[in-house]
Amino acid sequence: MILFVIRHLSLSGILFGLSMTIHATEYNDGFIAAEAGDYKTAFAQWGPLAKEGHAIAQFNLALLYHSGSGIELDESKALSWYMRSAHNGYHKAQEYLSVGYREGWFGLPRDAKQAEFWQKRLDTNIHLK
Repeated sequence: MILFVIRHLSLSGILFGLSMTIHATEYNDGFIAAEAGDYKTAFAQWGPLAKEGHAIAQFNLALLYHSGSGIELDESKALSWYMRSAHNGYHKAQEYLSVGYREGWFGLPRDAKQAEFWQKRLDTNIHLK
């Protein structure tokens, strides 16, 4: 599943302006490493970006923690990164949280209000694109 998700991530959302060039290169290096199955390198590339607030890198760290790919599986860290990414507006993280709360996945309680909250954020986010 992680390869499927990572392969379908769009780089177009991160290539904003000159200041993002270094970040785009670091992100792309992580993407290439993940595609090759080198999740430790992907984690090393995406970690600093995620800490700086890069929403897609945050989502990808969540996927790595969630699957235990290249790092120890840690559902609570995965959830933390999904949350950060979703709060930073990344639609895939918002979708994961909406479904997670609706179905009780990722260690989340079933919570219809939280599911609806994230679904509305997702709907708004998608309509703005």
